[in-house]
Amino acid sequence: MKKTLLCFAAIFAAFVGNAQIIVYVEAPSTNEGSYDFTYSQAASGWGSPDLNLPINAVTGIMDFVTDGVDSLSCGTLTNDLTGKVAVLYRGTCEFGLKALNAQNAGAIAVIIINNSDGAPVGMGGGASGASVTIPVVMITSTDGALLKAEIEAATSTVFIGNKNGLYADDIGMTPDEYLRAKSFGVVSLLSQDDTEFEVEVGAWVRNYGTNDQTDVTLQCQITMGSVIYDEISAATAIVSGDSAYITLPTFSQTSYSNGLYEMEYFVDMGPVDEADFDNGEVCDFYVNDSLFSLTRLDDADNGQPIQTTNQFNSGDLMETCVHFQDANASRVGIKGMTFSAGTSQSTGATSTDGQFVEIYCYEWNDVFTDFNDYPDWNSADLTEIGHGEFIYTSDLQSENVWIAFEQNPILVDNQRYLFCLNVATDLYPGYDTKVNYNGNFDQYLQPLNVMRTDFGQWYALGFGGDMSPAFSVNLFDANDVGMVELPSAELDVYPNPATEMVTIPLKDDKGNAVLTIVDLTGKVVSVQNVTAKGNVLVLDVTSIANGTYKVSAAFENGCSNNFTFVVGR
Repeated sequence: MKKTLLCFAAIFAAFVGNAQIIVYVEAPSTNEGSYDFTYSQAASGWGSPDLNLPINAVTGIMDFVTDGVDSLSCGTLTNDLTGKVAVLYRGTCEFGLKALNAQNAGAIAVIIINNSDGAPVGMGGGASGASVTIPVVMITSTDGALLKAEIEAATSTVFIGNKNGLYADDIGMTPDEYLRAKSFGVVSLLSQDDTEFEVEVGAWVRNYGTNDQTDVTLQCQITMGSVIYDEISAATAIVSGDSAYITLPTFSQTSYSNGLYEMEYFVDMGPVDEADFDNGEVCDFYVNDSLFSLTRLDDADNGQPIQTTNQFNSGDLMETCVHFQDANASRVGIKGMTFSAGTSQSTGATSTDGQFVEIYCYEWNDVFTDFNDYPDWNSADLTEIGHGEFIYTSDLQSENVWIAFEQNPILVDNQRYLFCLNVATDLYPGYDTKVNYNGNFDQYLQPLNVMRTDFGQWYALGFGGDMSPAFSVNLFDANDVGMVELPSAELDVYPNPATEMVTIPLKDDKGNAVLTIVDLTGKVVSVQNVTAKGNVLVLDVTSIANGTYKVSAAFENGCSNNFTFVVGR
């Protein structure tokens, strides 16, 4: 089939343009990094300073406002915000009035947390905006929730503005400009030695200060239990306002143990850096038996995908995908995907219950080397080879869910694939905004995320290299292909016939399961994700009509079973 793709050049420029203004939460916050934002400007009725000018940058502790009732900042504030960055919520009154109340309480800047899903919006100053003389920015509701605890504790510092020329001695790096492993989840079957897996190491280092620097160095360490890689560059000269790309030796091992590889960059120079919050970047990866992902995986939670936001779905359909290609792909087949999603919680909370999700694996059959020679960025030749589906039966906001593929094909060496999650209206797929592949894109010019909307429009870089779909693809050893075939023996279940619940006893604990229920005509009537309670599964049949049904149970450990039951009321 042909699928439309949007020209990569325009999309990539939109996402990775080197913006000079940043909102950056500084270390030691566990949520350190840059955040998406909009900001107050004179053209929109504000008296705020021009943040393009470094002299107008601010740094301060974040703290919620209060008027004794809430943090909307629509009335006179009761807490002292002197020297702090005031944080408040959107809603009820004009942006300008909110900011003016915070300014009157001593704030040096204002962060407004959006009260609706999606990107931050443009802010008009309203009747009070012209009297506001401090910077005002808006961040997303999801980022606000992520930072909420540390804002309440008033323990984290944020930088708002442009660093260029603000300090005499100041170097740094951005998350868009370093190399990392090509995926976070690295499958050990495909990465057995240094001929099959390696990580190129390098980064752009920028001199933001007014002084020229003669001895800038880049260091990279990789730790896996102990330090297994530690390289530092020769001293490099970088004049004020300029940058240099510094490379280090490629990381590789003769063999790779499973586990989290903690990879971190550091930049340094002779003088003390006057703004060192951007002198280090973390870019870990995780070698494991079966999980491929761009998103981070939780090493402490059996490799579950980590999400930081649910991406707003404005249409009737969103299909979000990741690209996969490997020289040894024939060693593995596809088993399933683990994903998370949520629904709108703004104005009134809604539920995931009843939402329908599909997963796909496509062969991407266009032949090209990289983005420079793709034959036609308006279309793509895709062939479906795998499919699975799931219906939520409860409200699982941002919780991980596993779906089995109905087919389990063995992959082909060097074939391009897209693994895709397809969600309908009002379901927002999870994304991880704390892993950044933009530097990799610059280096390799290979696809990362691909996204399709309900208009049939495909976007070749999705939401950008700094937003990875929060799902993992569960692969299995091609030598174990029999493990995913259904045995002929059926499980004994009770009660049978059933009226509300069917209990399914197992000989051992096989983990959670996806149950696909079909009637005697072969029509799928329900797909349920069932949580195992030891050696027992319980299937809810209250919404299923009277009749006889076949069930295929696909378990997390790769095993499968089937059984028959009757609903009779």
